[in-house]
Amino acid sequence: MVGTADGQRTAYWDIPRDPNILAHVRQLIRQTLKGWDLAESDDLTDDIVLASSEVLTNAVLYGLPPIRFSLWITGETLCAEITDHGADRPEPGTDDGEAEHGRGLGIVAALSDEWGVQPAQNGPAKTVWFRKKCSPRGSAA
Repeated sequence: MVGTADGQRTAYWDIPRDPNILAHVRQLIRQTLKGWDLAESDDLTDDIVLASSEVLTNAVLYGLPPIRFSLWITGETLCAEITDHGADRPEPGTDDGEAEHGRGLGIVAALSDEWGVQPAQNGPAKTVWFRKKCSPRGSAA
């Protein structure tokens, strides 16, 4: 679902717990960001697609459905949230330079301006979120 409301560009998708869907979701994110016509489009799009993919992969592999990915722009900030209903809180892995796994949240931290994990108030769920400054065309930068 992609839409606009109150001057915001918003998109969200309910993601099945199937790793085979991740390539398709990355393509949807890329198409959505292209449609939003951001001034930094190529670099920003690559960063957002990679950061989103890292968090979505964690949710699909280790979380529980339903899994929802939300993406929106408010002002000059691009926001992403990935919510799943698993109880385990993701933790950054150790960065020994040789690890094949456990580096995803470090990548998210490197590519975003800020990120975090918000546990649900009721029940076993959490939202991993990140923010990145952007310049929507037509905005005062």
